[in-house]
Amino acid sequence: MKNVWVQTENPFVTWLGDLTPIATHPETILDVVRAVLASGVRHKIFDVADAPEVDYRRSRDVLLSDVLAQLLKRERILDVFAFTGAAMLPGISGSSTAEATLCHYDRADRLTESVVTDLGALLASLEPVPDSIPNGMLRHYPPIRITGRRYINVCEGEPVNRGAYPIPVAFRLCVHSDIWFPWIYGSAHPECDQRRMFDNRELANCHTPRLNAFLGEVAAAVRQAGGTFEAQPDESGGRAINWVDDQSVHLDWMPPDGSIMPPEMVNVEWTSL
Repeated sequence: MKNVWVQTENPFVTWLGDLTPIATHPETILDVVRAVLASGVRHKIFDVADAPEVDYRRSRDVLLSDVLAQLLKRERILDVFAFTGAAMLPGISGSSTAEATLCHYDRADRLTESVVTDLGALLASLEPVPDSIPNGMLRHYPPIRITGRRYINVCEGEPVNRGAYPIPVAFRLCVHSDIWFPWIYGSAHPECDQRRMFDNRELANCHTPRLNAFLGEVAAAVRQAGGTFEAQPDESGGRAINWVDDQSVHLDWMPPDGSIMPPEMVNVEWTSL
């Protein structure tokens, strides 16, 4: 099987959009959220189909950003990706459904492109042998996970995070799969040794340029508003953090000599655990 990527509980990479420097400007913060949503739709990377936390359904409502704008205007509630809900667990009550268009291989190892809401479920459907991939590598998350907080009774000119112990005004953007990277360890593959890397460039070159366009636009929106957008080493995999920067996934690199898995290893037989 050519799908040697996995989806895990802990993120491979986390980026933090910190809007604390503009905490007294809820309208500006909302503009950033709206810019992120628009970019996600434009690049087919993060398109919210429904968000029960704010009673949003794409099939019924106009734009999620308009729903959030009305929430701020009428109820003085600023939602900075709290609407994704329930830690973005597909199928869980209160959780949102977010789509991304990704490339992967079908069961005949043919390259295909699909709209995906649950990357763990997709990989489970492609297992070469039942129960051959550990459950911990089939985590049920969307391809891109964005989480944040909701702030109530906000007023322009006052910190939205006011309180005795103010918390940062921020959102986290996480990828929990190595499907985005050109070279991966194939952690579920029978021949994985965590030293040699499988060639995943065909998939990465298919969808990661769109992810990078999205990350670049998110970073620009946050920074232009007065915030910061940075990769977080303490919230990322120790190796994966070296494959990214503050606004992109690196595509133009090669593993060190002797660290490439022979191509024929992709075709080895898988067995149940």
